[in-house]
Amino acid sequence: MQRSIILAAKLFEHNDENRMTFYCLVPDVKEGYMALNLGFGRADYGFWNGLHRVLSILNRSYRECGIELAVSPALFSIIGQAKQQVTTLLDSFSSYQLIPADTYYDRLDIIHELSIADGIKPTELKGYTLVEAAAAALKPPVASNEKLKKHDYYTELSIPYEGVVLDFETTSPIVEYAKIIEISALKFRDGQIIDTYNTLVNPKSKIPKQVRLLTGITDQDVADMPTSFQALKQLNRFLQGTPVLVGHNIQYDYRVLKAMCKRANTRLWTGKLLCTLKHSRQLNLPIISYDLSTLCEVFDIVNEQPHRAWADTKATFELMKCIYQSQLV
Repeated sequence: MQRSIILAAKLFEHNDENRMTFYCLVPDVKEGYMALNLGFGRADYGFWNGLHRVLSILNRSYRECGIELAVSPALFSIIGQAKQQVTTLLDSFSSYQLIPADTYYDRLDIIHELSIADGIKPTELKGYTLVEAAAAALKPPVASNEKLKKHDYYTELSIPYEGVVLDFETTSPIVEYAKIIEISALKFRDGQIIDTYNTLVNPKSKIPKQVRLLTGITDQDVADMPTSFQALKQLNRFLQGTPVLVGHNIQYDYRVLKAMCKRANTRLWTGKLLCTLKHSRQLNLPIISYDLSTLCEVFDIVNEQPHRAWADTKATFELMKCIYQSQLV
């Protein structure tokens, strides 16, 4: 029976540096983690270069194996200088397939924090054992004698009394290059929707083909829509006084919001973040992916138009209620 290597990868942007972390399992041979500091430069190029570097190492010794690659589909669809080289390497294994990546993300986040605390330098690739990763999960690492900065997450056992569910549709999964094409926000109180904000946004550039295919949003749709700066003013007014910001992978949406505010030289919303992706994983459901579409199927939530901000926002709101109800039960 053919052995299959599992390789999971995640891209990070930290203090203007691009970094990647990896989980690797070669059955009956080794299992562990790696962290790679890609240094400065374009994040999309860094992603493909980092993936190529690790795949090259595996290919030298295990090309007779199959490989199961767990990466974000959105990242894997972007264009990069080394993308063709990565595709060629993958084809040189006995077989390869893409598998869901989000089940590995929590562990890869821990390795990312550990690599920051260790101060790995640009171009450095450092390995971590399972024991080191487990120890870091129990006792978060520190950098420069200070705890790594984290978002202030909502940790109460009951559902927030009030907050806003937020979702952006953008032109790129990489925040540095992401331009917003749709914003949706839903304000709730005591389990009920009390206000909404939704608009298409003109990114002032062509929408990439893969984004058009995924969302159905065309250049013509956004031609007469507000610019991101105009939409940001409305969104900031909508978020004013909101104690909790909710989203499925809210870290991405928050970072997009932060980048928008920085570009516009305007004040950033402050409060607590609630990520339905992280909370849903705590339920230990018998599923291989915790993406929004899969979770909607699990909880019988109707998402009228997946990958459109308003439909995803409503679905995330319903998912949040289901998660807390499941935790209560």
